[in-house]
Amino acid sequence: MNQKKKQILKNLKNTYCRLKPSKVEGVGVFAVRDIPKGINPFADVKNSKYHKFTMKELKNLDKEVLKMIEDFFCIEKDGTVNITESALNGMDISFFANNSEKPNLKVFDDGKNDSLCFKTMRKIKKGEELTFSYKAYE
Repeated sequence: MNQKKKQILKNLKNTYCRLKPSKVEGVGVFAVRDIPKGINPFADVKNSKYHKFTMKELKNLDKEVLKMIEDFFCIEKDGTVNITESALNGMDISFFANNSEKPNLKVFDDGKNDSLCFKTMRKIKKGEELTFSYKAYE
């Protein structure tokens, strides 16, 4: 077996989540198996560097694209928004984690690529929705 296939098998063994309809909001991220405390369930996601835009710089985009930017990125109080280099076409499963006042994930800056990382705050049971506090972006 070649190295690429070995890496893919390793990534599959580290798969913890899937997307499903959510009672919280539209689509959510759900555990397909129990996830231990302290695990990054999105560890194999390739983090993309973020770049700051003003809403003025984005004003000529299609209305539907602007709506998606509002839905998936945090627009700051000063009217700026940080968007990944892969923009909307490179959204990974972590973009679908919903907001909660009682989250089971914490989010933090990894200090590397200006990207965010997640860790489970407690054991998450199979079938449970993964959530974090959107206030973490503020």
